[in-house]
Amino acid sequence: MDFIINQDFHGVRLDRFLCKKFSGIPLSGIYRMIRKGRARVNGKRKKPHFRLQKDDTVRVWVSSGHTVVKDLIQLSSAEKTLAAESIVHEDEHCLICNKPSGLVMHTGSGHDHGLTEIMQAYTHNSQLHFVHRIDKNTSGLVLAAKTLIAARELSAQIRGQKIEKYYFIVVQGIIKNDHFTISSYLKKEADSVVTHPDANNGAKIAQSDFTVLTIGKNRTLLEARLHTGRTHQLRVQLADEGYPIVGDYKYGRKEGKKMFLFSHRLVILSHSIDVSLPVPEDFYSPLTAE
Repeated sequence: MDFIINQDFHGVRLDRFLCKKFSGIPLSGIYRMIRKGRARVNGKRKKPHFRLQKDDTVRVWVSSGHTVVKDLIQLSSAEKTLAAESIVHEDEHCLICNKPSGLVMHTGSGHDHGLTEIMQAYTHNSQLHFVHRIDKNTSGLVLAAKTLIAARELSAQIRGQKIEKYYFIVVQGIIKNDHFTISSYLKKEADSVVTHPDANNGAKIAQSDFTVLTIGKNRTLLEARLHTGRTHQLRVQLADEGYPIVGDYKYGRKEGKKMFLFSHRLVILSHSIDVSLPVPEDFYSPLTAE
């Protein structure tokens, strides 16, 4: 089976190209295929990290039955409505969606499909790829690239902290400082993220800026700006300060059915994009509760 590399896959690693083309083969199988020479570039063996160039020929020897192109899922009428209503910005390069709380980003962990598969099916575009993620119980804006070229460019901007991300948050407790910054070192351990005193043992710096918007009876509404994008960053940092997010079962209290963490604004200066959403109406309810 031969593939001629077009501009979309120019610069993509060989192992990642094969993962996209053969969704039914696990990553270990992809590596075995490359190692045994059953996937070659221009007739030569290459390492998994080899970056493909336009007009390269990738020849692959696989048994029949492997899925070459991932099939798009069939959407229910409710999922079509969800997809249509979630889109808040779209251009030729990207799409920004407002993800509801309770919906996962992609298939896996007991979920047949998530927002990624829904939007791929709705747009009839299997190349659509979200370049950053938010947790299942977090709601709000997420950015998707519509082509592989756009995905590489926007992902690089995410890594370079050139895309601004802002959140609305309701936390337990009263915060009196109008503005504050939290800098800490975070590391994922097992299924949680923990704070470390320094960058040793693989911990990475995390920085967030916060502004107090409204003070309620026992809770505070904040706006946060992320300067880094560590897993569970806002959740861990605020919990460590004694202000866990309302509805955060992992790092806070088992209270209610919703986590009050909302991705409300994305700024992409290179594309002249600044998309923002107002504070959700239900974010004010916890502020008046005892």
